Amino acid sequence: MTDPAAVARLSAALVASAGGYLHNAVRQELLTCAVCATPVTGFRLCYQCQRRRGRPGLADATGFLAYAVAGRQSGSVMQGYKARPPVPGHRAIVTLLVLLGLARHAGCAAYAGCAEPGGSAGPAGVPVTHWATVPSLPARPGEHPLHAIVSRLAPGAEVALAAADEVEYSRDLHPGHFRVAVPPPAGAHVLLVDDTWARGGHAQSAALALRAAGAARISVLVAARWINEDFGGNAAFLRGLSGRDYDPAICPWTGAACPPGRPGPPGLTSGDRATVV
Repeated sequence: MTDPAAVARLSAALVASAGGYLHNAVRQELLTCAVCATPVTGFRLCYQCQRRRGRPGLADATGFLAYAVAGRQSGSVMQGYKARPPVPGHRAIVTLLVLLGLARHAGCAAYAGCAEPGGSAGPAGVPVTHWATVPSLPARPGEHPLHAIVSRLAPGAEVALAAADEVEYSRDLHPGHFRVAVPPPAGAHVLLVDDTWARGGHAQSAALALRAAGAARISVLVAARWINEDFGGNAAFLRGLSGRDYDPAICPWTGAACPPGRPGPPGLTSGDRATVV
């Protein structure tokens, strides 16, 4: 059962508790990278995404909920939510951020444009059929906190991803960093959820593994795009975001309104409300 009123209440709770330091990712040509939403200066792609451009098997679409800034509250929250032990307040913020992202925008992945420059949106209205989360790399014991959050509201069936026990360069792009236990059926559209994108190696390596296992379409949804404000023009970019409270209604795929043609976002079930608030 959907409950739009619950979504509205939880959205207000997130804005009240973290809206002042969380800022929506910006999707604007020649201002932010068309793939990863990091600030750029007059380019379509950042260095990392340009270097990977054209490699077969990468994600078809990428969506980002917010920015996490190194050394700022937003960065501390993304680190603290998965610390051992976790910081309870940080875990609550990330839980709200991700669950609202799924509740309001998981359906937008069916209409999102291709992440590769020159690409186009997939067939309109083809829904997400499966989901996966990006595990820690190398593998760590126990359930990843992101998986615990996403499993409560993710659409479709899970495609379980497991991380390699040992990797030489964890941030490199390599499909062998992850393995798929049970391949998805032909034509599957997998929503791959990651908590933080720094260079994108983890998420894109997971996408390559899913593609090799048979996924037809892969849409990546990331909670936070990591930014170092000491790099390039990032400090000026971030100053331009000051005064803009985080808005859960802004689509992570477009940076504005949800794609045209998609139905209204679903709500949260009563069980979800009980475990979030």
